[in-house]
Amino acid sequence: MRSTFLSRLIVLVALVAGATPAAAAVTVRGAVPDDNPRAGWLDRYQDSRQGPEQIDKVTQTFKVGADGSLDLTGISGDVRVTGGSGNEVRVEATKRVRHRDAGQAKRLMNDLRVEMTHVGSRVEVRTVYPRRNNGERGMSARVDYVVNVPSGVAVTVRSISGSVVVTAVRGEVRAETISGDVEVSATPNVAVAKTVSGNVTARDIGSANLLSLGTVSGTVIASGLKVRALEASTVSGNVRISGVQIERVEASCVSGNIEFDSPLTKGGRYEFTSHSGDVRIALSGNTGFELDADTFSGSVRSDLPITLRTMGRDDRGRGRGTSNRAIRGSYGDASAILEVRSHSGSVVITKK
Repeated sequence: MRSTFLSRLIVLVALVAGATPAAAAVTVRGAVPDDNPRAGWLDRYQDSRQGPEQIDKVTQTFKVGADGSLDLTGISGDVRVTGGSGNEVRVEATKRVRHRDAGQAKRLMNDLRVEMTHVGSRVEVRTVYPRRNNGERGMSARVDYVVNVPSGVAVTVRSISGSVVVTAVRGEVRAETISGDVEVSATPNVAVAKTVSGNVTARDIGSANLLSLGTVSGTVIASGLKVRALEASTVSGNVRISGVQIERVEASCVSGNIEFDSPLTKGGRYEFTSHSGDVRIALSGNTGFELDADTFSGSVRSDLPITLRTMGRDDRGRGRGTSNRAIRGSYGDASAILEVRSHSGSVVITKK
C-alpha cells in the first residue's frame, strides 16, 4: 500500500514539474480512479499551472430586418450560430480566463472585451484581447459564442483558434478559422467553409451555387449535398464525399485519400486528384461516363466493364477487372465525364 502511494506521488510530482497535459492524462489515467478522466486531470493541471478558470457571460439581443447580417470576429474560442424564427439576433458570449494570480485574473477578465455594435440591420461582434505586459506568461483567455439569428440573415464568422459551427441559416454563410474545425449544415447559401488546421464538414445542403470546402491539415467531409458544383481540397488529409447529387466536382489532396460514394449526373463532370494517396470511387445509379484515369506508381482498376478508347502496352482488351496504370474509355452511355489522377497511389472504380 505504501509503495503504491509513493508511486502515485512520484507521478503527480512529475506532472507538476512540466509534463504536458496530453502526457499527464496518459500517465496518470488508470493510476488513480477518476469520475471524469477526460477533463478532470486536465482541469487540475491547468489549475496548478494557470490558476482556476473564471467565467463571465455577456448577452445582448438586437432587432434586425429580413436582410440583416451578422459579422463575428473571434480570436480564441468556439463559435456556434443557429438560424431560427423571429427578427432578433441574440449573442451570448462566455469569457473564460485563467491566471496564477487572482488579482491578475480579475484584471484580465475586465480587459478582455466583447464589442457589439448594431447599425441598421447589421450586427458586428468582435473579441478584443488585452495587451500582455513584458511578455507575461501563465495566462489563458478565450471567448466562446452561442448566437441565434433569424434564418434569413447573412452570417460571416472569422476566428483564429476555435471551431465554427453554423446550422439552419438560409442567408449567405462564410465560415473561416485558422486552427479548429468548421461545420456547416442545412445552410443552402454557403459561400466559404475553410480552415487551415482542422476538419471541414458540410451536411444536408441544397443550393444552385458553388460550394467551396477547404483545409490545409485536416479532412473534408461532404454528405447529403444537392448543389450545382463542389470544390473540396486539402493538403494533408482525406476527402470524403457521399450521398450527394452534384453536377460538377473538383476534389484534390496532396497527402491523403479521396473517397466518392454517390451517383453521377448526366452531363456532369467529376475530377479527382491525389498526389500521394488512393482514389476510390463507388458509383450507384445507371449513369454512364467517359473515363480518363491514370497513376504514376500504383494501379488503376475498374470493376465496371470499360470499353477502351486507347490501348497501352499493359492493357488487356476490354471488360470487367481491367487493371493497369491507365484506363481511357467509356462505360454505358458515356454521358458524364470522370477524370482521376494519382501520382503515388491506386485508383479503384466500383459499382455500389
